[in-house]
Amino acid sequence: MREIRTRPGQLFRRTDVIRSQRDLSQLGYFDPEKMNVVPTPNPANGTVDIEYTVEEKPSDQIELSGGYGGGRVVGTLGVSFNNFSARNFFKKDAWRPLPSGDGQRLSVRAQSNGLFYQSYNISFTEPWLGGRKPNSLSVTAYYSIQSNGEKRTITNTEGVKVANPSRASLDITGVSVGLGKRLKWPDDYFTLYQELNYQYYVLNNYGSIFSFSNGYANNIYYKATIQRNSVDKPIFETRGFVFSLSGQLTPPYSSLMEKIIQVQPCRIKNALNL
Repeated sequence: MREIRTRPGQLFRRTDVIRSQRDLSQLGYFDPEKMNVVPTPNPANGTVDIEYTVEEKPSDQIELSGGYGGGRVVGTLGVSFNNFSARNFFKKDAWRPLPSGDGQRLSVRAQSNGLFYQSYNISFTEPWLGGRKPNSLSVTAYYSIQSNGEKRTITNTEGVKVANPSRASLDITGVSVGLGKRLKWPDDYFTLYQELNYQYYVLNNYGSIFSFSNGYANNIYYKATIQRNSVDKPIFETRGFVFSLSGQLTPPYSSLMEKIIQVQPCRIKNALNL
């Protein structure tokens, strides 16, 4: 109902009916082939009744795939619940099989080929933050590890488990928070999405990416995307287009480190003079 632009008491506009039908089809909850809008005018009192006919279809997704290459088997398992309801999570009667109805998206995905590579991702999206305006909130957490396949620990000659000196690995842990907003200018087909991402790297004998092979690193970056999507249908669109422009910024690490290196010797010198 929050996607429908024809409200009781408003003036009838054909453009509002067409836009409401388009927004309902973009949700992915209804069969677009069976969606219909029937306006019923009443000349006696100058009003019109508008009936929207929809048929619900499954919107959740299950991903199960596998492949073989480089002498290794890679497997992927993921589930996406596209009409989740967090507010009904603790209501026993709402689990059929999961609480649904608020349009939230919950996604869990895992990918692995054994000891060489593992990746885990979980994300949650609220499309209508606060329930009144189409402002979205997205939270994502992820973890991945790449290694040469060696075990983390080995047993030495004395029977004690110690860190394997020949193991090379790269661990990446990250979390991101994003806010999306539907713009009104130049028109309301435009959306602005802003995201703040934090990543934590742990390197162990892994020298092919960074200037060091052992240690840890932190990274923070800001990403913004502006998009205009005016296609009329999610499948077999007949008009409209999609335009997207994005940019990513990180703090000026080089200049910050240069200032730190320049300041520290002065502090040491002053301390010695005192």
